[in-house]
Amino acid sequence: MSAVELFTYGDTHHVRVVRDPEGDPWFVLADLCRVLAIAAPARLAARLDEGVRQTHTLQTAGGPQQMTIVSEPGMYEVVIRSDKPEAAKFRRWITTQVLPAIRRTGTYSRYPAQPTELPSKRQLAQMVIDAEDRADAETRARIEAESRAKALSAAREADAPKVEYVDTFVTDTDLLSFSTVASTCRITEKRLRALLIERGWIYVQTDSRWSESAGKKIERRRYSEKADRKNHFRRVETHDAPRFRASEVMHTLKITPTGARAIARLVANST
Repeated sequence: MSAVELFTYGDTHHVRVVRDPEGDPWFVLADLCRVLAIAAPARLAARLDEGVRQTHTLQTAGGPQQMTIVSEPGMYEVVIRSDKPEAAKFRRWITTQVLPAIRRTGTYSRYPAQPTELPSKRQLAQMVIDAEDRADAETRARIEAESRAKALSAAREADAPKVEYVDTFVTDTDLLSFSTVASTCRITEKRLRALLIERGWIYVQTDSRWSESAGKKIERRRYSEKADRKNHFRRVETHDAPRFRASEVMHTLKITPTGARAIARLVANST
């Protein structure tokens, strides 16, 4: 990069410019932001395309400092981001005074070194369009992020009373039935079991056995936790019950306090 060239806008604002080996100008981003009343230059730099920004060491009164510099297209994009009414006047100052002064030096540039040969209207228009497209994309991304954040916040608010109940009235040594947790979450036990199966938290197995009292075969269901949800559920074996599928111990699936809190959040986000 070349030595720093200092340009004064108005009576008080200074804009530092350096040139790359091809003679193209690069503007100190902090100076542009100061003139255009744009806060947080570092945040703005992160939003600019890497092709129009880079860091460069400049000598300052306090010694060498790493600063962000932007190319000519980057400068146009920065100007577009300013809400200051004077932004258009500043852009005209750049294109009619700063750039011609730089190109009068005779240093090789992608544009001829005559003071009147600036980027064409078409080139300027395309730079503006490209910058506006990037700004629109960022706006859409920000709106989507804000929408997701609002949805999560609303879910947490709806979730809070249910989670608070579990935290207040359930100790770590307690095990809860599905009907109790379902009632706390204000849904039916059938709906709760279906939701947990649907989300892959538990699974169900069935068998059938002859019932003397009913005089027919009846179906039994045995619910079990998935491997990655063992801290949410506990199996309580019932050794006095008839064997499940003739050989396995029957059990009743209970819900742990950790599981109850997780289920409260799941239900809140699913309704």
